[in-house]
Amino acid sequence: MDGEGAILPITFRPIVLFSIGVWGWALNLLILTRCGIDLNSILQIHPIDKHTPLYKSVFFLSGLFSIILFLNLVLYWFYQSETIALFSYIFTLVLVLWPGKSLYRKERMRFIRMLKRVFSINIFASVFFSDIILADMMTSFSNVFGDLFIANCIIFSGHDSSYFMDNTHNIYYFDIMVPLLIGIPYLIRLRQCITEYIEFKEKRHLLNALKYASSIPVVIFSALYRKATIYIAEMGTVPTHWPLKEDTIFRIWILLVFINSMYSFWWDISVDWNLINVTLDSQQHQKKTTLLSSSTPLIHFRRQLYFPQTSCYILAIFFDFLLRITWSFKLSSHFYIRKLDTSLFLMGLLEILRRWIWVIFRIENEWVKKVYSVSLPNTLDQLRMNRLDRKPSSSSSSGLLPPIAEEESLL
Repeated sequence: MDGEGAILPITFRPIVLFSIGVWGWALNLLILTRCGIDLNSILQIHPIDKHTPLYKSVFFLSGLFSIILFLNLVLYWFYQSETIALFSYIFTLVLVLWPGKSLYRKERMRFIRMLKRVFSINIFASVFFSDIILADMMTSFSNVFGDLFIANCIIFSGHDSSYFMDNTHNIYYFDIMVPLLIGIPYLIRLRQCITEYIEFKEKRHLLNALKYASSIPVVIFSALYRKATIYIAEMGTVPTHWPLKEDTIFRIWILLVFINSMYSFWWDISVDWNLINVTLDSQQHQKKTTLLSSSTPLIHFRRQLYFPQTSCYILAIFFDFLLRITWSFKLSSHFYIRKLDTSLFLMGLLEILRRWIWVIFRIENEWVKKVYSVSLPNTLDQLRMNRLDRKPSSSSSSGLLPPIAEEESLL
């Protein structure tokens, strides 16, 4: 057994990454609250809960979650049984579904309601901003869902990881289930974008849907490339009925990764964070008599910045670009190779870091748009602020959104 596997076996890796993700969300809430952002209004939490900071319950539950996980890891180090990992998942489900009024029941029930809305296939159901945040966070854990499937196969079958990861007789796990589970979070966001387009009839929701749809070919061609490498290892070539050779599949996969990475990065900084906007400085209005008029692209940086340090925005753009590329490669199921286990786990941690950064500036942008939506100095800034994910009702003078109706049942 490799060094990392002896300390953190593959059966524990999914739940460890989930635990780190929950801690990251708690830290997000703490930082944004300390910065003066009204998270209750942004996430549409009922006003009666405003006296209790949102991060308090998340820190408590993530701490309890981590204690359960650590105790199970200690048992594994002593007994070296993969079945012990099963107790971590069971105890975590019991913690979330605990019927008693203790352990922040309202917050746990709120999370369960969010999961129901997120996994709903009803394209006509309303999509709330908190649902978008949760679904986007799930895309960062897409490969973890694939890990979770392999972990359950190991736990319930009694075979070690090499039986599923290195045995060519079990490649259907990678051909079907792993790519499917990796793709589910992106299909969820795709459904949400279609729902938003149906509700608001705005073209940008279709463009956002295209971004998530571009992730699916990456997953598919990654699975094809892995299968091709297995055929080559066994027979020296891919089957004759395949229309594409291994090198062609690899080149297409690289191209798809590049397109998805660049599209996602540009969407992050220009729409989700609303930091950069490109306009055309048309000279037609100055030279009406000229048949051939020129247009110069101009890059605008958002002027309404909530955080005082401009450098943090620049660093966020840099890290988002770097980690977007890294994560797009991990999106691929053919990277499930034992010798890369350690690096893949680190890549998962880096994606959690990127998502942690993304959430801060995504919510900052939504807060700025609401704060500056009343009065703005010029037309360009007014256009930027109008790009809300949720329009406030006409009766709302503050520009903030009313609480989600389901919140009433939590009181």
